[in-house]
Amino acid sequence: MTASPVPPRVSSRMRRMQWIAIGLATAAIALNYIDRSTLAIANVTIRQEFGISATAIGALQSFWSLTYACFQIPVGFALDRLGPRYLIGFALVAWSAAQAAGGLATSYTQLMWARIALGATESPAFPGAVRITSDWFHIKDRGRPTGLYNAGGSIGPAIAPPLLTGLMLGFGWRTMFVAMGVAGLVGALVWFKLYRDPAKTELSAQDTAYLAENRANQAPVEFRNWGRLFRHRSVWGLTLGAFCSGYAIWMYQTWLPAYLEMQQHISIAKTGFLAMIPLIFSVLGALCGGWITDRFAKSGMEIVASRRLPCILGLLASGAFTIVATTAGNATQAVIFISAAMFFLSVGVAGKWTLITAVAPQSYATSVASIQNFGGYIGGTVSPLVTGMVVDLTGSFVIALAIGAGITVLGAVILQTVVRAPISSSELDAHVVPLPART
Repeated sequence: MTASPVPPRVSSRMRRMQWIAIGLATAAIALNYIDRSTLAIANVTIRQEFGISATAIGALQSFWSLTYACFQIPVGFALDRLGPRYLIGFALVAWSAAQAAGGLATSYTQLMWARIALGATESPAFPGAVRITSDWFHIKDRGRPTGLYNAGGSIGPAIAPPLLTGLMLGFGWRTMFVAMGVAGLVGALVWFKLYRDPAKTELSAQDTAYLAENRANQAPVEFRNWGRLFRHRSVWGLTLGAFCSGYAIWMYQTWLPAYLEMQQHISIAKTGFLAMIPLIFSVLGALCGGWITDRFAKSGMEIVASRRLPCILGLLASGAFTIVATTAGNATQAVIFISAAMFFLSVGVAGKWTLITAVAPQSYATSVASIQNFGGYIGGTVSPLVTGMVVDLTGSFVIALAIGAGITVLGAVILQTVVRAPISSSELDAHVVPLPART
């Protein structure tokens, strides 16, 4: 993939529109993650009310994640065909309704179906952010916006523990679920009011020149050509690497409050605060990861390598600190080690998302993002269930953390050895040569 050495400058109006777009995508992702966190915050309370095991609560997260993963593939194709404005806006409305429905569930089965609906409707958020970034930013400027919207995936869970714990303790877990559904509907109104598609926005000649390279590489996505993505080893490497990082992400996202409560014997009121600290470090890691990739790209490093290196180093460091976390003897040590693990995990994940637009052609970036995210949420499906089973069998999180560390390091190895070359548009758009006619 080639790109001009220095991106053209843009007007202040263009810069403002770019960051409004990314700000909205970040806010949508943060809200998305707060909604997901309701289950983690209410973990112990729901188990007590419905009389279910840790494995059963892990299954709720796993079914959510499996549904989310399965919807990634069609959502990516739809985003590349239709764009993010309406797809993300309507998804906000739908996932808010599903979130509220969880608070009205009167049985475990009803709650399961509400989480499945939530997984289906939340699926456009991250692929949509990739499309927004690739539409509004030059390829060498995509690290910082990618870091910001990835930070949304940590800002949401960082806000969630004190916010949701306060709602739950004050009004009950059901009101907490419904309140977040209402918040999502307000978010949908803001989205439709403010988000604009750059292709349908009148821009100056200076700003049009900035986006010219993007538009030159953007052609309609056809299903036949889209299917050719699966012939490329880089797509498979991204997907397998995402499985590994997704496993680690959802090990922490689903079980961190319960880990502090069960393993470190912290009260539920205090876990709301302590669980926020590693997530704040996760936000910082996402922002640092995006900044680092842009620095590498603008320093002259080859574009794929500049995106891949921070990802690999981040995953390796995260795996190391997760292993160290298994030795934590008190809550202070546990929070310090897990904060470091989540910081470096977010550095790696930010690199992973910028790597997509370095590997994939402009027209197919959202499709590749969705395929990668499919792998991530298959990892997210396996992780909560395996963690719950290990906790049920051993009564401890030590082995569960060790498994997560090993899988995180495996992700770094896969990205280094498998994701090597970008995919050219010509490889996907080439017409199939017909066989010679029989005589």
